[in-house]
Amino acid sequence: YIHGTLELSAIVIAGGAGLAMGHSIMFPGTYPRHHALMQNAKRGIKIIFGLIPVFFMAAFLEGYVTRMADMHIAGKLTIILLSLSFILWYYLIYPVILERKIKTHANELHPSVS
Repeated sequence: YIHGTLELSAIVIAGGAGLAMGHSIMFPGTYPRHHALMQNAKRGIKIIFGLIPVFFMAAFLEGYVTRMADMHIAGKLTIILLSLSFILWYYLIYPVILERKIKTHANELHPSVS
């Protein structure tokens, strides 16, 4: 589980990006299929590029840390919990913070006329 936390999370997130692209082909909404695919492909590619460092971190942990069988359980749990907290922060919490900043900045530039 030392490298699995990052690796399995990244695989699930990459699968979700692929499903989003497939969803745009099946259900394009009011857009033509190619336009909907292009929009969601751009989003999916951004997600995939964001996963590259996660896969590298998982590979490092697998190559150098996982084989340390005599590591104390506290060390193993620390790595697992840090990995999980990074995934939760980077893919769940941080995007919400960025979205709020963008909305706040947009409201400051163009306040609503009431």
